Amino acid sequence: MKPLIPNYSIIAFICCLLPVAFCLSCGGPEGFKKPEDALDAGREFVRAVLDGDYTKAELFVLPEAEDRQLFERFTEHMKKRPENERLGLKSASIQINKVDELNDSVTVINYANSFEKHPADVRVVKHNGEWWVDFSYTFSGRSLEDSLK
Repeated sequence: MKPLIPNYSIIAFICCLLPVAFCLSCGGPEGFKKPEDALDAGREFVRAVLDGDYTKAELFVLPEAEDRQLFERFTEHMKKRPENERLGLKSASIQINKVDELNDSVTVINYANSFEKHPADVRVVKHNGEWWVDFSYTFSGRSLEDSLK
């Protein structure tokens, strides 16, 4: 019987592979990268909503209680829409009408999608050095139900 001698090349490979696997698992959801600017954040958020990927869209929503609660209600509403509408939104393109950079940390993007063609605004803010969608801005001064009509 041969004595068990560890194969050091296998051990070295495993030791190198573990930190790489750990780093990859902590990198966030698949397909998500932090936006580099306001336009990227707004566009990625709108695309995720149109695609019905609300988990990804929520990654762009400002981490404030009001924003998260409104987005949750919005998500529930969107999931109840008829399937033909959801498919139409998923295949829609985004049409950027206007980008207003109010200052170095606030940008308002006016857009429409090719399915519904209704202009809408999304406000993107820089918070702690990162770009976020200020979802509560969309509904300021009006109820969620009125905004969703």
